[in-house]
Amino acid sequence: MGKKILDSKILYVVLSVILTVGIWCYVTAADGTPQSRTYANVPVIFEGRDILEDRGLMIINDDVTATVTVQATPAVHARLSAGWSDGDMSVTVKVSGVSEEGSQSLAYVVNLPSTVSSSEVNFTTGTRGSVVTVEVARFLRREIPIEGSFQGNAAEGYLAGNEEDFQFSPGTIWISGQEEEVKKVHHALVVVTGENLTENVSNEYPFKLIGASNDELTDLDVTCDVDMVYTIFPIRATAEIPLKIALTPGGGLGEDDVVVTLNPTDTIMVAGGKDAVAALANEGAITLGRVDLASIQNGDEKTFSVPLEDGLENLSGVTEVTAVFTVVKRVVSQSFTATQIQIINRPEGWDVDVVTQVLPVEIRGTQELISELIEENIRVVADLQNITPAPGSFTVPVSISLDSVGTKSEIGEMVLPGSNYTVVVTFTPAEAD
Repeated sequence: MGKKILDSKILYVVLSVILTVGIWCYVTAADGTPQSRTYANVPVIFEGRDILEDRGLMIINDDVTATVTVQATPAVHARLSAGWSDGDMSVTVKVSGVSEEGSQSLAYVVNLPSTVSSSEVNFTTGTRGSVVTVEVARFLRREIPIEGSFQGNAAEGYLAGNEEDFQFSPGTIWISGQEEEVKKVHHALVVVTGENLTENVSNEYPFKLIGASNDELTDLDVTCDVDMVYTIFPIRATAEIPLKIALTPGGGLGEDDVVVTLNPTDTIMVAGGKDAVAALANEGAITLGRVDLASIQNGDEKTFSVPLEDGLENLSGVTEVTAVFTVVKRVVSQSFTATQIQIINRPEGWDVDVVTQVLPVEIRGTQELISELIEENIRVVADLQNITPAPGSFTVPVSISLDSVGTKSEIGEMVLPGSNYTVVVTFTPAEAD
């Protein structure tokens, strides 16, 4: 029975037909009759965005895709599908011709993968044609300021700066996007944190976009020209520094003989760089000025400015201090009449006569020194070195020195109240020999 089946001509005919159909199907599937296939979600490339932005317009549906129907052989479809899945297949839409906002239907051109040539495919136009719908809105690009917020703390003995002390690079941020979105932004905010800081902060930081109501704008669709801002924020060292007046002994008074009281304060709080503050603290005090005690009377007052080097800040805000001098050692003043008036550095070719014959002087010192002083010990010297001679009388300054009794530091300045010491001299041309 089985042999009869194998010998049957009908069986061979049926097997031949089946084999032929299989071969035809295989050939058709591999490189046969063109077939239509639709490709959805093909990415869109927009050409001419810069021209659109120059017109104050922008595309707001950047995620738009195209649907492309392609007629090609199965083999080409296989290559096309592989290229599309790799992101090689796309469409280009020119937007340079758009001049107004709203929905725009724009034609596209298909970009094929490198493995497929244009001669191998035909594109089937859909019911709406080969177009994509683009949403166009007003575009705006503007510059916004950057502000800083310190939300940390400085270590003991240090002081964090103020908001105006922040430094940023770049100093502003450019944002762009849909006009109504961009207009919501008031400024960018950089937040700096840290605990027990002793050094200036200097690093790149992200920023937040803040609205006019000082609220953070979290769902804003805008583009910023930078993602990070280099930020510097000062953390300054502080110290309380004493103030002092330097005293030069004189007039019978030493440093221990005078009490100096400073008003309104004898210390100030300063802030600045760690090294600068440490150097000032090592000096022990800020010297406001130097006073010669020979010129000081009990109860005198002098006002001094408070100097600080660049880079240091006076946190106390006291810029002037008044020094009150209290003399605790007893000294006396006495008037004398000086008659020993001398001329030095007489100009050549001129005769000089001293018109002033006696000069009242006031001398201060201890009672013991004053008691020993006689008028013959007081010498008045007029130095004419810097005088330009001319016929006539001139008033010239003089210096006072003491012979035999005490020293200037022991006796003090001999200053008449309200004036300096001067004498009158007369110049006459010398007669030729």
